[in-house]
Amino acid sequence: MKPCISRFCCLLAALAIGISGACQTSQPVGQEKGFTEIESFQGTINSLNKLLKLDSTLGYDFNKHFGVFAGLPVYFANVSTSTTTSTTGTTGSTSTNNNGIGNVYLGLAMRMPHEDWNFASTLTAAAPTGSTTNGYSSGRVTADWSNHLDRTFNRITPFIEAGLANTVPDSPLLTRPFTSLGIVGHLEEGAELELVHHFSAGASAYQILPTGNQKVYSRVVTSSLAASGGSAPGKSGAVTPGKSGAALSNHHRPFETSFVSTGTGLTQENGFNTWFAFQPSPFWRAETGYSRSMTFDFNSFTFNLGLDIGKLVRSRKGH
Repeated sequence: MKPCISRFCCLLAALAIGISGACQTSQPVGQEKGFTEIESFQGTINSLNKLLKLDSTLGYDFNKHFGVFAGLPVYFANVSTSTTTSTTGTTGSTSTNNNGIGNVYLGLAMRMPHEDWNFASTLTAAAPTGSTTNGYSSGRVTADWSNHLDRTFNRITPFIEAGLANTVPDSPLLTRPFTSLGIVGHLEEGAELELVHHFSAGASAYQILPTGNQKVYSRVVTSSLAASGGSAPGKSGAVTPGKSGAALSNHHRPFETSFVSTGTGLTQENGFNTWFAFQPSPFWRAETGYSRSMTFDFNSFTFNLGLDIGKLVRSRKGH
């Protein structure tokens, strides 16, 4: 796995340095600066749980190339669980809420707009302000360096994203059922097609490439549930917090059977996304989609509503 991560790091550096150098030859662009605010509401729904995330991001753009931002996600989870009565041996299913705040994050954004393509690179650091017992934080500071490149050909826009982090990040379309701690590379390649004015459809493939030891905190099995011996419906055996990765090797989805799991390769994943988007203006966008994790044999229906309040306010001031 280490040679794979080394090649990935070389690819990431080449993408960032090479494209940045190319973009510097573009024509001068008008500056746009001021405060930014983006609100997004994201949902991931499957047969076992519902995960909702409200993410508020405030920032300041110095110009079209550089900006800073800060934000705080709030999570709302409705988790179905099964419990077994020791005296009678009967099993029942219940539903419980697992709500809480996530980690406060700070970031730096670099954008290189070009007449032929768009490139952006972001560096984000998050403080451990979220609840570890609810699975919304690993209790450690996390960092993520992500790069995005896209180019439009008529009505189709291919894109590629590459990043390096010490946690598996949520994507704009998918809220993951766990928080992790451990070095990972993350990739996504895809394209979006404009169907008609304001409507588009897209698809992508993604890969999570971990190296070294990984620690997984479940968002769908809380520490209190683990202590009481509950588990996700259809999963046999009581949940044991802190069970090692070797003991979980026979479990396809460790985040459904243990609150805390440790081991190598626990976060390795391959899958694909498809989505349909409606964007009536530059200020807001609505998406609904389907995500399939091939590694975890996991299907999820997703949605994302995004509103760029900062851009809306600046446009009104310009009139």
